[in-house]
Amino acid sequence: MKKYDYIVIGAGPGGNAFAYEMKAQGASVLLVEKDKWGGTCPNYGCDPTKIMMALVEAKQRAENLFSAGLHGNLHIDWKEMVARKNAYSNAVPSRTRKGLESAGIDLVFGAAHFTKSGAVLVGEEEYFADRYVIATGARPRALDIEGSKYLLTSNDFLDLEELPQRVIFLGAGYVSLELAQIANAAGAEVSVLTHGGLVLSGFDEEFSDRYIQQLQKEGISFVDSFSTQKVQKAGKKFHIWAEDGRDFTADIIISAVGRAANVEELNLETVGIETSAKGIPVNGFLQTANPNIYALGDVLDKKIPKLTPVSGFEARYLAHHLSRESQNKEEIQYPALPTVIFGSSKLAKIGQTQVIDSETERSLDMTEWYTYKRIADPLSKIKIIVNQKNEILGATLLSTVADELINILNFCINQSINLEGFQHMIMAYPTIASDLFYLYKQK
Repeated sequence: MKKYDYIVIGAGPGGNAFAYEMKAQGASVLLVEKDKWGGTCPNYGCDPTKIMMALVEAKQRAENLFSAGLHGNLHIDWKEMVARKNAYSNAVPSRTRKGLESAGIDLVFGAAHFTKSGAVLVGEEEYFADRYVIATGARPRALDIEGSKYLLTSNDFLDLEELPQRVIFLGAGYVSLELAQIANAAGAEVSVLTHGGLVLSGFDEEFSDRYIQQLQKEGISFVDSFSTQKVQKAGKKFHIWAEDGRDFTADIIISAVGRAANVEELNLETVGIETSAKGIPVNGFLQTANPNIYALGDVLDKKIPKLTPVSGFEARYLAHHLSRESQNKEEIQYPALPTVIFGSSKLAKIGQTQVIDSETERSLDMTEWYTYKRIADPLSKIKIIVNQKNEILGATLLSTVADELINILNFCINQSINLEGFQHMIMAYPTIASDLFYLYKQK
């Protein structure tokens, strides 16, 4: 029976990154996967969604310029858009597997379970290692209500062969809002039902309100305080009721009310690991209650956003920490993290976003600035938090190019670049970077 230095459970971005890093250091590595090689992001999540979103962005940007002399009747062909998405995502599992095999990483397909002996059982075969890394990620969370079997998930939405006329999305998180925009731009009548108020968790309330207003202008309807009670099938349609009696009918209902960590099949209690409702607790070294078992990525119970780049960051940290030559005994320290809700307009944030006092805040409406007026951005706002050294600590922004600007601010924040430092650089004009000088200067 072969024993490995490391067994990694889960071949998503985090698990794969760790496996590659340790193999490059000369360790023996076994990688176990029970679904698609590559994990959620390239198969079901970020990548296929953003491929479809590219058409939404292009369509909206063109429509923003209609009054400036650009004309035409643009529409999105659902089947062609899905075919383009599939051409990418269908190739991911085999490409991922070939890359891992070429690196000399051993692979086994199947569900992994820990045994009382501390080994991992896959099928009828036991595998042993000095250390184990759990990177099983998360899946769409199921609602425990009557008729839940009629609810579809984000995975189902991405695989629709045809787009129905009427679509309801449950939840107002990143996944729900992005998919709702895709459906709306492709011609469906879209409603978003939220359990609480129309506030996007973790975002500045003013920006959250303006973002939702922007989506409403584009044709998406929102219903708040909708506590789902049951779903029933009515002919070819589906009926959904709230506890207060309100009801809606649609051709499909997509549940996007959060994600649940994939821990149930691991048999973690056998190896002394307890889980929470949010996943696996770890210490500052990504170590579980069992000293020989580590965890990373979306399976963790953590306050840090569960994003693909974060999983990769954790994988690199852990590989360095566990390296035979490493003297690194410091706990993981996360840099400022950018988060973005994509769409025709994008809502983004990074770092500290709470205002300390009026002297530390820069709040600007840039809609009439040349950079944004040139591309007919319908709304461009930013709120920046600075310190006494005039260094940017955090920001919230809303515009069609917020995804690009947030990464430029990322460099400024993590490198502690203040106004004096920025004045030593010359940016190409006209670009969003060329406006940074004014973001520092404005009060």
